[in-house]
Amino acid sequence: MVSVRRVWLVVVLLCASVNLQAAVKSSINRSMIEQGESIRLSIDLEDIDADQIDLKPLEKDFEVLGRSQQSKRIIRNGSYESSSELILTLLPKRSGDLQIPSLSADGDQTSSHALRVTTVQQPTAADGGIEMLSTLSSEQPRVQQPLIYQSSLLVGRQIFNASLQGPSIQKGKALIEPLGEQRQYQQALKGRQVTVVEQTWLITPEQSGSLEIAPAQVIGQIQTGRLTRNPFGGAFSDPAAMRRIQVSAQGYQLDVAPIPSSFSGQVWLPAENIVLSDEWSSEEFTVGEPVTRTIRLEAEGLSRNHISELPLPEINGIKQYAANPEVAQQYENDRLTSVLTLEVTLIPEKSGALILPAITLPWWDVKSDSEQTAVLAARTVDISPGKAQAVTPSLSTQAASVQALALNQAAVTSPPLAKPAMPQSTVDTAYNDSLTPWLAVLLGLIAGSVITILVMIFWQKSRKSQVKTIEVDTLLPQPSLTALKQACSSNDVTQARLALIQWGQSIWSECSNLNQLSVRVSPELQAAIRDLQQNSYSQNANSQFALKWQGAELYKAIQAFSVPQKSTKKNTEKLSPLYLS
Repeated sequence: MVSVRRVWLVVVLLCASVNLQAAVKSSINRSMIEQGESIRLSIDLEDIDADQIDLKPLEKDFEVLGRSQQSKRIIRNGSYESSSELILTLLPKRSGDLQIPSLSADGDQTSSHALRVTTVQQPTAADGGIEMLSTLSSEQPRVQQPLIYQSSLLVGRQIFNASLQGPSIQKGKALIEPLGEQRQYQQALKGRQVTVVEQTWLITPEQSGSLEIAPAQVIGQIQTGRLTRNPFGGAFSDPAAMRRIQVSAQGYQLDVAPIPSSFSGQVWLPAENIVLSDEWSSEEFTVGEPVTRTIRLEAEGLSRNHISELPLPEINGIKQYAANPEVAQQYENDRLTSVLTLEVTLIPEKSGALILPAITLPWWDVKSDSEQTAVLAARTVDISPGKAQAVTPSLSTQAASVQALALNQAAVTSPPLAKPAMPQSTVDTAYNDSLTPWLAVLLGLIAGSVITILVMIFWQKSRKSQVKTIEVDTLLPQPSLTALKQACSSNDVTQARLALIQWGQSIWSECSNLNQLSVRVSPELQAAIRDLQQNSYSQNANSQFALKWQGAELYKAIQAFSVPQKSTKKNTEKLSPLYLS
């Protein structure tokens, strides 16, 4: 039994000795430095390829300033042995007690090393030094509440090779992105002109709990003012004597609160204020005619990533089609504001009074730490009957008149038939009926005259339309007219909408949609635009009852439309502006 234990003990010692021999040797030149100073980490590369060493563990607390490799030869037992050494120049990113982690080298590990970095008290900028300050918009945030971290670098002396590094997350989870442009200006402090460099970052906590934000910092070089003696016994200030400095702003340790259980909204919106408003393209509502409603959501203290959509309630009796929302974000006067703009097209389906329901959006007020609701109030609208319903009786009357006229013409052109003998009692009646052919002849002459007049009017209109077509082809911007013609020929609703908007903007630069264009054109072109909108929305909705749009009527109305002389002259004098679709 004793021998077995001795065997196992020998095996363990052998394994331990192998591990000790396999460990990669490493060392540092100093274990205590001041902030801004660098150290050297030396790694023995005997039988190890330097490219196989993973340096990523160093990125957390250190910046690799330099990397070099030295070869050396030694005589051992009368024979030459060569080896190499990897030297890394490391700059600590922060002060305090740091740990240089072990590095992987060809399956082995280097040793870890403890390092203490003491803070150097730099003179204030007013005293000719360099200092860095920072502010945070809130130190008691909710999850996903945007935080504004602003750093101010005050430079009271000349600094060389300076680099500004933003804040980082040491613990927890958050997104960091620059916010706005860097600002630089001069400021007087105690009679000294100092340079101020401001930079702002947006920090969004992604989870509740502890969040540690490492500060922003600047790393650069300053002249030490060290004296150098020359061979003749004099001394002068060496301009090449530089000292590396590292100045940090303030870091923060936060406790991020979760979403309150009492919040009733579907989308969590922590903000300082949210306001809903809307605008209408027309105050008149008619069955079958589209009206555009532009809804605007303005949120203070909220990033654009939080308001990518706006839920809309359903409306009975009205079809509504929402376009893709446009979201803009701006940061001015230390205020973050995001604006969502949503265009909704409404097409009434029946006439009468109709209530548009209110739009409500719950959100969380981070100032009062309470739930609030943004409301777009309900509205009652009166929808008038469509034009098709209004003209139905007149169409029936015209159809009856045409039918009567056709019967009269048939009586005139038909050959006479042999009449049977009539009794004496009906002679007077037959005598009166004998006037009917003459009356038919008179009506036929009148109808022929009317038809002739109508033909002449139609011919004149056709001639005018041809002249207008030539004028339109000459006066309109050729690219937009060509694109519109191609879209109409292929019955492409989407391309026709884009080309029509581009055509309208080439005449009226302020037109940005079809509703604005419709109020400036002829009734015939207005009808064609309404037909285009209705079919466009139906096809966008993938409705199985969507009509197949025919572009011939739209292009015919465009050709018949007379371009205003003032707008045409203006477009020929200068290049038409560029508009993005």
